[in-house]
This record gives sequence, C-alpha cells and structure tokens, in this order.
Amino acid sequence: MQKILIVISLLMAGISIGNIPEFMERRNLGEVENNSIDEASGLAASKINPGILWTHNDSGDENRIFAVALNGGNVGVFYIDGAENRDWEDMEIGSGPVEGKEYIYIADIGDNEAKYEEKYIYRIEEPKIPENHSGIIDTLINVSKITFTYPDGNRDSETLLFDPLTKDIFLLSKRDSDIRLYSLRYPQSISEVITAELVDVLNFPDDPEINKPYNYITSGDISNDGSEIIIKTYSNIYYWLRDPEESVTATLSSKQPAYLPFARSVDETQGEAVCWNSSENKGYFTLAEEKIFVNNTEFNFPAQLYYYERIQPNDLEIDEIIRDFKLNQNFPNPFNPETIIEYDLPYARFVESTVYDKTGEKIADLVEQYQNAGHYKVKFDASSLDVKLSSGIYFYRINFGGEIETKSMVFIK
Repeated sequence: MQKILIVISLLMAGISIGNIPEFMERRNLGEVENNSIDEASGLAASKINPGILWTHNDSGDENRIFAVALNGGNVGVFYIDGAENRDWEDMEIGSGPVEGKEYIYIADIGDNEAKYEEKYIYRIEEPKIPENHSGIIDTLINVSKITFTYPDGNRDSETLLFDPLTKDIFLLSKRDSDIRLYSLRYPQSISEVITAELVDVLNFPDDPEINKPYNYITSGDISNDGSEIIIKTYSNIYYWLRDPEESVTATLSSKQPAYLPFARSVDETQGEAVCWNSSENKGYFTLAEEKIFVNNTEFNFPAQLYYYERIQPNDLEIDEIIRDFKLNQNFPNPFNPETIIEYDLPYARFVESTVYDKTGEKIADLVEQYQNAGHYKVKFDASSLDVKLSSGIYFYRINFGGEIETKSMVFIK
C-alpha cells in the first residue's frame, strides 16, 4: 500500500485580537492504543510531524515518551537517554538554542511532599517520524538537562509553559492557595543550577473542587504564535488572549481568564494533560490518567483522547461556506493513470480515505490525518503503485469521523 499525498487544501483563518473564540463540546477521537500510557500527565502537539501528539506518564515510569496518532493509535515509544522519570508532570514543544529546530521540553517538576530541592527540565530535539510508520521503539540522545531551584522553598508543580516569542520557560505551583508563577529566562543554562525567578502571585477564579482548598493547576500551553494561553485544573480550563506586545506575566496577572468548555466527566477526574492543536484550527486536546481514586476506591477507565474544536467565524473569505460533508465523483472518469478525488469537510475531523478493488482488497491509502474544515483535492496515480492495476472498476472510500461514503471509478489501460 502507498499513501497518496494531498495536493490542494484550504487554509482556514485564525482569530482576531480582542475576540474570545468559541469552542465546541468535547469529541472523543479514540481510545489510546498503547496500554503503557496509563498515567498520562503531559501532552504536546508535534511541530514537525503533522497529526502526531507526544505524551508521557506520571512518576515512576521509565524514561520514555510516546508518540500518538490523532485517533489514539500507537506511533512509537522513545526513550530519553540519561534521563530519569522521578515525577514528570508536563511537556511542551518549542524552539531552542539552534534556530530552525524544534525541541521537546519534559518537566520533571512534580513534588507532592515538597522534598526535592532541585527540579529538572529535559530538552531534546524533536525527532522526525517516518510517514506510514507505527510501533517505533527508539532512543533520543543529545539530551540537555536544565537544573533549577525555587527561590522560596521546595514546590510542587505540574504546569510548564513555553513562550514562543521569548523562549522563556514559566512554571506554576500546584499546592498553593495563591498560585506562584516562576520563570526561567532564555537562554537557560545547562551547566549550572539556576534559581527560578518568582515573577508574580496569581489568583484564578475559584475551582469548584470537592474537599480541596486549593486550585490544583495540572497543565498548560501557549499557542504557536504566542497569542493564546490555556491552563488546566482538575475542574476547569482557563483561557487568556495575549496582546503581542504583552508579556506572559502581564497577561496572566492583569486579565481575568475566560472559561473554555471542559466536560468534567468521571473518566477525566484525574485529567492532567492539555495542549493546543498545532494546526491553524487551534482547538485543544485533553488526555487523562486511567486510574481514578474516589473515596479511597480505585476505578480504571481506558484513556481516551478528547478534542475541543474551535468554532470558525462565519465571515471566512471563501466563496461558499461548507455546510455538509460531501464526496464528489472523481475526474476524469474513466482514467489512466491519474484522477482527482474531491471532498468537502464542514468542520475538522480525522479523515481516512482508501482505494479498494472489487474483491475488497485495499490498493492504496489516500488520506490518514486530521484535517480542518475546507474543500480538498487528492490525486490518485495508479502508475505510482507497486502493483499494476488491470482495467476495471475500483472503489474509493472516505471515513469522516465515523461517517462513511464510497464511490466507484473506472480504470482503463
């Protein structure tokens, strides 16, 4: 089988400064396939591997991170050379010391009992994952270790923020009624212990957490362009719109956050991971631990990958608003050796499209990725296949978030 690349796609508009965006309710993208991901605590969308998310487990796991497809499928496991998962709590992807490269930042910052003076952030260049590859097992080398302490005593933290505009790192304390915001200014030393700077003390709107006196901050993310900040607790997802001339500290301290949709379902009671979608749509993903403790009783729920899609404005600069899913007849038809298949997506979904012969045997994968709303064209080139097609009827099928449509096409020699 071979994957046929998309040749035309519609780029959707972003948000305008000053407007708080709207998001749809939670959508289940699929169960996480890799059973080793049972205490997901960090989540980050790849910058160089479209359709891939990175995650890791909480304390006590091996020194590894996981690559996950947007339908929950297992892409690979990557071990971090020389690292230890004492209590990994969050991760980010951002720029670093070498221009043009993207780095994964893994925050070993958890400390429930506040007993560790030194905390660590591991920085590794993000690897490029080969297309059509799954089940990879690899080790990432050339790992940098940022070691730091807090200026006001040992702290527990589960939230790492990376500012793409300055390359500064921010950390939020977890077990404090007044949330402490710390910074590690760029460039962060990897040769000596840094003292984090306490830049502000924040008061978020109260979280309606049962029998918990504090706002338990568990994860956060800053959008690729630096304009949007989300911070997650066990009960809420907060949102800030940031002016380009404003610092992260000024945004968090001077503006009241908006509340974004969050299902608060029982299987996300121990939800500790959130990240922006790195595509233009910029919705956000959540992922929770599988083990939930309620009244000292353990419950287990399969880890589900959830997505909250951004509602696009009605004044998009396109000829016609796409309101329905539609798969068009290929053209030309009959064809030899190339034909174009077109389809419309009214909103973002994970799309799978394949070609079959009349016996039901799969011939090629056309599309297998998360796509934004828009009109798409895909070229199917029979001459590029490893097998030679005989003249006859073939079928192309598209699965659009569970909605499936099939059409036939004729190949002639």
